[in-house]
Amino acid sequence: MKRAMALLVAVLIFVGAASAQQLKVSGRTYVTASGQWKSDSETPKPEDAAAKVKIECDKNIALCAVAEGTNLLGEGNLFTRLDVSPVHYMVLRWDNEGLVAQTLARDCVTDRLVIDFRAKSVTMIETPKSGSQENEACKNFGKIVTSRLVTSGG
Repeated sequence: MKRAMALLVAVLIFVGAASAQQLKVSGRTYVTASGQWKSDSETPKPEDAAAKVKIECDKNIALCAVAEGTNLLGEGNLFTRLDVSPVHYMVLRWDNEGLVAQTLARDCVTDRLVIDFRAKSVTMIETPKSGSQENEACKNFGKIVTSRLVTSGG
């Protein structure tokens, strides 16, 4: 009984701490996160202040959905909602420590989503695709950009 109670307390502490960081893990198979991206290298633009991010990852289907915009409230999850257009990421790794997912949906860059369950952190790493520099539209994507998900306004 004591062991079960200690486990329950540990889970509640973990969930409480994760909620404060805008990261929730449900049954180790579903993750949600929300906030705003804060780039480690770029100066934020005024329009970025209103942009919110919502992330949902489902281990059972090995996908993450990432939606960005000013109005992400609504019923249902990002995989089934029709009022948002999320970018889908294929899960490459999911274990007790976290997950890594990647999308090739963008023309100029590869986005890699890294969620660390222990640190309760979410990071997006945008890497230019090789050979994309020949494409005139990709000239502005010449360096690796790392962004962290922070609480809205944080």
